[in-house]
Amino acid sequence: MGEDNKMAGGDIGLDLLTAALTGLLAEESTSPAPAPAPARIAIIAITRGRGTDAEPVRTLVLPRKAVRGGAAADLADRRALVYSLTKTILAATVLRLAARGVVELDGPAERWLPELAGRPASITVAQILTHRAGLPDYGGRADYHAAVAAGAEPWSGDEYLARCGVAAGEGPPVGSFAYSNIGYLLIGRLLERAGGAPLAELLGREIFGPLGLTSAALLRDRADLGGLFFGPSPAFGGAPVAEAYHPGWVSHGVVAMTAADACRFIHGLTEAYLPGALLRRMRDGLPVGGPMGGRPWVEPSYGLGMMVELDPAAGPYWGHTGGGPGVTPAAYHTPGPVPVSVAVFLDGEDGNLAEWMAVEVLHRLRRRR
Repeated sequence: MGEDNKMAGGDIGLDLLTAALTGLLAEESTSPAPAPAPARIAIIAITRGRGTDAEPVRTLVLPRKAVRGGAAADLADRRALVYSLTKTILAATVLRLAARGVVELDGPAERWLPELAGRPASITVAQILTHRAGLPDYGGRADYHAAVAAGAEPWSGDEYLARCGVAAGEGPPVGSFAYSNIGYLLIGRLLERAGGAPLAELLGREIFGPLGLTSAALLRDRADLGGLFFGPSPAFGGAPVAEAYHPGWVSHGVVAMTAADACRFIHGLTEAYLPGALLRRMRDGLPVGGPMGGRPWVEPSYGLGMMVELDPAAGPYWGHTGGGPGVTPAAYHTPGPVPVSVAVFLDGEDGNLAEWMAVEVLHRLRRRR
């Protein structure tokens, strides 16, 4: 990992950008952490351009010197759980099947998901992808957080559905935005049924292989977490996340990859990968409503598995932020004559800071086109 201020293809003022990101990293976090809180670490991957003219992905580690968990050069290639960025990966897989006519976005989701029997028959696949299918969530459940903190074995998919009252019709009104991990648990099942293969195989075939994401894998077991990039988590009182956590607590499945591959993923969602009409629909976000205090969103919206900034001055940009024990991933893309993509892996749990760092990169590089 070089320390000059050049990125292949042109000067991007890397020293100034690094200084700005370091300043953000040094700001006091509002997220809880075990005391004393260690210095935070960020792995940041950046690329610009389109098609064959796209620049190679450049990875920075801040601080630049040797840090907890290894030297900066070693951390640059460390994989991390991308948590809810997996939703964008799942959505892109659905769109790959839709492009071949296997899945109908506006067709009844119950065709593939008998679990929805008894709920409104009009619920579509697209509504599940946009968190507008009236499905409940478990993110605020005390029993879920207690089980995770205790290091328990994760609930099965059916237990998630039962505890959240899916068959009983519990949930918000259909059509309103309500973030639902349960919805994406069902999307994982839909993919296996429509794609005729285990989810890990489908992701390899439809996402990881075509986009060259050589580090990416769907993780299933505790043993898979060894060697991943983690910071501390208040959920485990300072115990190493890799020893205390089970990836099965991400109900829809969770992918691990390097920051460079997260950047390649979000940058690779182009018309060379998906038909233009489906890409536009993926990014055609609807407002989510309500304030998002402390976060860099002016007009926050959600498309098909994507968070979208619609404000023309602040954006446009799209991608996803993840949140889970020990690491906060964020990967975003801004279009234009010279498109820019960035992925940030922040140790610890601070979605606001990870998003601000990503947006800082997008804004600075967008101005240098």
